Amino acid sequence: MKMRFRLAAWICILAMALSVLSVPVYASAAEASGEDKVAEQSADQSSDQKESEAAAEESTTTAAEETTTTAAEETTTTAAEETTTAAVVKKGNCDAYIGLGKNWMVLATAKKYTKVYKKKKTSSKVLGHFSKNSCIEVATKKMKKGTKYTWLPVYLKNHKIGYIQKKKVSLGKLNIKNFGLNTKGQANAKNRTRVKICKYGLPYIGVRFRLGGTSLTQGIDCSNFVKKAMHNAGVSCHGLAVDLSTQGKKISRNQLKPGDTLYYYNNPHDLRIGHSAIYVGGYNMAPGKGYIINASGHQGSIYPSGGLRFSRIDYRKPTAVRFRNFVGN
Repeated sequence: MKMRFRLAAWICILAMALSVLSVPVYASAAEASGEDKVAEQSADQSSDQKESEAAAEESTTTAAEETTTTAAEETTTTAAEETTTAAVVKKGNCDAYIGLGKNWMVLATAKKYTKVYKKKKTSSKVLGHFSKNSCIEVATKKMKKGTKYTWLPVYLKNHKIGYIQKKKVSLGKLNIKNFGLNTKGQANAKNRTRVKICKYGLPYIGVRFRLGGTSLTQGIDCSNFVKKAMHNAGVSCHGLAVDLSTQGKKISRNQLKPGDTLYYYNNPHDLRIGHSAIYVGGYNMAPGKGYIINASGHQGSIYPSGGLRFSRIDYRKPTAVRFRNFVGN
């Protein structure tokens, strides 16, 4: 009996001990579980924060990249636009030849056979034509700076206006006050004579060519024009083109000065002197590379295909072969 009572007592004591011990175990488990959750939450928060920071950084980087790209694109676009604008201005702009004043003449030299139209369209009436290296005066008084031109107004006889395509010509200018010569002082008296020779034909540009003609209103030929210009300046000369080509002082093409004369063969098959002209130079042009004024008839007698007009030295073939100085140095 006593043994049973003791056994029961021990069982109760053991049960009570176990009951006391189980509480901290469960608490520890709960704490551990809570710490895990807190740790997980903390980890999650940390992860979320890192992800947010990364996202923010990525967003900032992307924004910066987009801004840089946009700026670069804008810069490129602007540069392209500026380049395009510059190209357009350069291509069609004639500002360097507009507003030069009465002492300058702007000449359009044909790159190839060029027609003069009544209006600024190729379907309009053709008023005339001129061939490669022949020239016509540009009516710059009818033009404005800052404007892109595809058609140029030009002067025909008696200052009648016609139009040519700009792409078919090159532009140059000629100083018609002194033709690039120093005319001041007694030492430059001969240069004043040269200027007088060069200026003589200016009021008569457009007069028709007439073989044997001597009139600056009804028609004139090459040698008679040269002689009239020379005589007007007090220089003696006589005869036809072939005769003139042996008078005065022989010079080379590279020695040409405004007021000197030059001579051409009749044609490639007739190597006899048959044409004469007066050299007038040209702004920023090397000696022998400028303009001439002559009464020409081999391409037509009516201006601008012929008649009294400006041309470049090499306007016909064979080009000039003799050069004469009637004035002196």
